[in-house]
Amino acid sequence: MSLKEIIEQFSRQKTKGKPASGFAHFQRIFKSAKKILELEGLNHDAKVLHAACYLHDIGEGNRHQEKSADQASIFLRKISFPSEKIEEVRHAILEHIPEGKPKSNEAIALHDADLLDFLGATGVTRLSYATSGWFKKVTLRDTLSVLKQYRRKAFENLVLDTSKRLAEEKIRFMDLAIGTLEKELKWAS
Repeated sequence: MSLKEIIEQFSRQKTKGKPASGFAHFQRIFKSAKKILELEGLNHDAKVLHAACYLHDIGEGNRHQEKSADQASIFLRKISFPSEKIEEVRHAILEHIPEGKPKSNEAIALHDADLLDFLGATGVTRLSYATSGWFKKVTLRDTLSVLKQYRRKAFENLVLDTSKRLAEEKIRFMDLAIGTLEKELKWAS
């Protein structure tokens, strides 16, 4: 089995049963990150990008990025991932959060791809799951609040112009979904 396959198998096992941040999320992020780098014409290390994208959400709870980076480092050493690349993977994982300050091309691509996955129809769906799963809130008003917060936070923290352009259609959809939910909740009150 290749390193790539081992990493994917591990990430699938670590995130089983997590609809908002599991394996399908990792697949979308990896494809999106590669597309962003291609559109920007930026060089990158394919092994670092792949490992960071597939391991960035394996930790849970508060400060999940630190837990994910620590678990990823241990795992990557265990599978003989090139040691000189582990710190690059750690950096990308640590900085993938909205407030992150990614420096490398791989970290920037992961950061922006992850934020894009909070937008659009995918974002509405993920954040609807996340409202109860991550934030332990249960009402539609709570979901509306989370949608508004992440719509703003995700768009404001995108780094690359390409990512901002890719976000435009997703933002239009999300604004429509948020506006519709607001109207429906007002009718119900």
